[in-house]
Amino acid sequence: MRRSTQVDHIKAMTDDHRDTALQGVCYPCHAQKSAAEGAAGRARRPGRRRPEEQHPGRISS
Repeated sequence: MRRSTQVDHIKAMTDDHRDTALQGVCYPCHAQKSAAEGAAGRARRPGRRRPEEQHPGRISS
């Protein structure tokens, strides 16, 4: 177990700064938790690619 060196929001992506909503964590654990939360957020967000459109000169059959 490492010494707490950073403060982390227990529930990700909130602006709740009450003591009950925060926890002390070490830097490696905070980095790992934040990376996992960021990846989960990106997985839920729709992609930024536009839907594929037919070429205007293409003949449909």
